[in-house]
Amino acid sequence: MNPNIAPDMFPQQDVVNKYADHYMFIAAIKFILSVKSGPFAEHSNQLWNISGVQSWSKINQGLIKMYKVEVLHKFPVVQHILFGSILSIDGTSDLVYQPPATELTHKRLI
Repeated sequence: MNPNIAPDMFPQQDVVNKYADHYMFIAAIKFILSVKSGPFAEHSNQLWNISGVQSWSKINQGLIKMYKVEVLHKFPVVQHILFGSILSIDGTSDLVYQPPATELTHKRLI
């Protein structure tokens, strides 16, 4: 969330070269630019669409949502995660499963 880099600036080569050593997202863009050729909007359409978002906080929220849907909620991907001290597979005793509320749970039956 550098105030010197607006979201629409990250696909620009000069911005990438200047900030790639300081920001992981910009470093990823630098890698993409090094392995892909052609217009950025054609080979990385999702990232190009992100550059149209007005604020970095909205981009951050969107990327986290996308990561949850495309990575964490897919069993074929999650089954290969190594669990350890940072990310434990052990459950906690204070959490109780509560099914999502449905329309019937909110209506009073007559």
